[in-house]
Amino acid sequence: MANFNTHLNIAVVSTGLASAVLLSAAHIGLNSALWLWFLGAVGGLLPDIDSDNSTSLDSIFNLFALSIVLIVLRHMTFTETHLIELITIPLAVYGVMRFLIRPVFEKITVHRGSCHSLLFLLFCALLTTQLTWRLSADYTEQSEVIAWLSGGFVFLGGFIHLLLDEICSVDLQNARIKRSFGTALKLIDFNNKGLALLMLMASGALVFITPSPDETIKLLTNWSKLQL
Repeated sequence: MANFNTHLNIAVVSTGLASAVLLSAAHIGLNSALWLWFLGAVGGLLPDIDSDNSTSLDSIFNLFALSIVLIVLRHMTFTETHLIELITIPLAVYGVMRFLIRPVFEKITVHRGSCHSLLFLLFCALLTTQLTWRLSADYTEQSEVIAWLSGGFVFLGGFIHLLLDEICSVDLQNARIKRSFGTALKLIDFNNKGLALLMLMASGALVFITPSPDETIKLLTNWSKLQL
């Protein structure tokens, strides 16, 4: 199994190259490229969120908490907000994430379980697409594209993570397959059927409410402006 630094470094390099290609092809702007790069790096840590003692768990939950705090602050009316509210509301949001949601998540998941599956990555990608779309300032074709690319980069980073874990399950020097082989990259975790069914249903529901992918597909099939 690859360690935290390996997962992070390879996810950063791979998704950085992917965002650079999109930028060079004039598919996205610089700000969007940096945003996608960030999401790809987060996706590269995402599967290890089910490890109770993992550095990835701490990093991702801190990022989630920070993101939610920023989203809450973004939608607050500062002209009518008192200082005490500006302090207590972010602290309350962080407290809920840290002391309520995280312990529940740790209890219902096991390492290399449901979070080490393509279904989990699909769910996270669709959820990212939906949130990016809903939180955008305007519902235009460009925001649809950025929403789908955001979900795609989360999936790409997560897939790279799973692929690395499987590669590390093969010992090339001793020419043997480790016992961990096959536990990282799987379609669905059938050991936790209830959670798998819940993610499958949630993913199906997200598919129906996500923005149209037509413009994104059209964009990604046209590379005429790509400059090497």
